Amino acid sequence: MGFGEQLRRQAGDSFLAEDLNMYVPRVEIWGDRRVSIENHEGILEYGSETMRIKCGRMVIKISGEELELRNASLTDLSVTGRIISIELI
Repeated sequence: MGFGEQLRRQAGDSFLAEDLNMYVPRVEIWGDRRVSIENHEGILEYGSETMRIKCGRMVIKISGEELELRNASLTDLSVTGRIISIELI
């Protein structure tokens, strides 16, 4: 049993259990200048005014101005620029 599995077992139904699930998307909004997404499944649309990111059964649509993709990896990414709206579709 790996360390992550041990943590999930110990957390059980507590509030920590959701944070330890590596398959659930996590979105952090930093004011109107940055959005970080963990556990995404791919970029569906990329543009300076609109980005759509696949996250499990939903799509996260970010609208804004001068949007740029930053710190992208296979599962995590950050979008910077002037964020106007974030939609869960």
